[in-house]
Amino acid sequence: MLRRLLDSPWTYFAAAGLLLLVAVATQFGVRLPARPQGSVEEIASLAGRKDLNVVFVLVDTLRADRVGSYGYPRPTTPNIDALGEQGIVFERVLSQSSWTKTSMASLWTATFPLHNGMVRYDDVLPPAANLPAEVFREAGFRTAGIWRNGWVAPNFGFDQGFEFYTNPQPGRARARIERGNPSTARLQGTDEDVATSAFEFIEAYGRERFLLYLHLMDLHQYVYDDKSEHFGTSYSDVYDQSLNWTDRVIGAVVAKLEEVGVLGRTIVVVASDHGEAFLEHGLEGHARNLYQEVVRVPLVMALPFRLPEGIRVKEQVSNIDIWPTILDLVGLPPLPDVDGRSLVPAILAAARGENDGASPRALFSHLDRRWGKSRKESDPLVAVSDGSLRLFLPLNAPERAELYDHATDLGEQKNLAGERTAERDRLEQEARSHVEQSKIPWGEAPSQIELDELRLNQLRALGYVVGQ
Repeated sequence: MLRRLLDSPWTYFAAAGLLLLVAVATQFGVRLPARPQGSVEEIASLAGRKDLNVVFVLVDTLRADRVGSYGYPRPTTPNIDALGEQGIVFERVLSQSSWTKTSMASLWTATFPLHNGMVRYDDVLPPAANLPAEVFREAGFRTAGIWRNGWVAPNFGFDQGFEFYTNPQPGRARARIERGNPSTARLQGTDEDVATSAFEFIEAYGRERFLLYLHLMDLHQYVYDDKSEHFGTSYSDVYDQSLNWTDRVIGAVVAKLEEVGVLGRTIVVVASDHGEAFLEHGLEGHARNLYQEVVRVPLVMALPFRLPEGIRVKEQVSNIDIWPTILDLVGLPPLPDVDGRSLVPAILAAARGENDGASPRALFSHLDRRWGKSRKESDPLVAVSDGSLRLFLPLNAPERAELYDHATDLGEQKNLAGERTAERDRLEQEARSHVEQSKIPWGEAPSQIELDELRLNQLRALGYVVGQ
């Protein structure tokens, strides 16, 4: 039934008008979502509630420093900022890779890339992998995923646990810019299609408990409309314009939750898989390296109630912490054998102005720089973050290691590997130990899938060179 609704053109005609009205409204000012006021003490008691929903919004290619909540001066994200203003903002968040499949596999399984094995373009998550949607569905939630990025398609194993997992039917076109680097092709439809499908799901199942995952792609494709804020004509400017459009789509989804009457029992999470480069290290785009501009991402959580003062968590966290935190908040069993940890103690400690006392930990990101080349050997790059230090170790050329100190160089412009050799050697050993001790917790390595030319072309439409 739901699939027929999502694929019906009449559904799109009706819902597109509603989304347009909401988008126009948000053009002239953002109203804080109407939720009851709560307190910090109520956060710990959320796990005891039996009425909570989760809406997880993944904004593909969103770097943290373009979001207002993270200090960006342009008005790119008023709706996301409104969610964080009376919710929770995590100030320092690392993704586990700079391309979608590896990053999303780590996010969903709460494991580092070398612990889940999803590092190449043809890797498939095995059925034995533990995914949050399975936990939610076993607990009686309706589960739906609405996606437009082919790297999270069902053939790669990302549909596990979802009752509905759909790539929505494309609707009308929006203004866009064609990029020469890295994307030169069109991805059919826009995020308006995702929102339309989300509206239908919320209307159909809003009276039940649900998990709804929305994977937005217009920012990745630099799509915007004529009501978006206009910042200029450079790629960086158009990126901001597209982000403003994407933010309004998110605002429309939140407005729909409010309209149906479920916002007051819904946790809304906004996250990203990776960022985007604008020549900070000589390259544009992503999926080529692991510098800050492509792995520092936002994480904003809005609770079923508004906090008088928003909470800002300053400690460095990671995308592998997202689902352990959400499961903890809603009182569901944790995923077994994960690298991530629940951030609920950090949230409560930050609200009290304290440190949560958790033991320090190193965080790892990974990129096989030949992930899309089926005929070439791997070229793995491992990044380890420990305190203010960050080391990049190319495993095939360790003499090219790079070391940066975020205490004085957040943009990673001054390579200290030749000056601070003791720290470089210590972090290199940490990275090598991580590689050597890699073990897939569910005991089954990813399988590989042979992609036909149609699927390869669909992935190439995202702007990547794959399968060669």
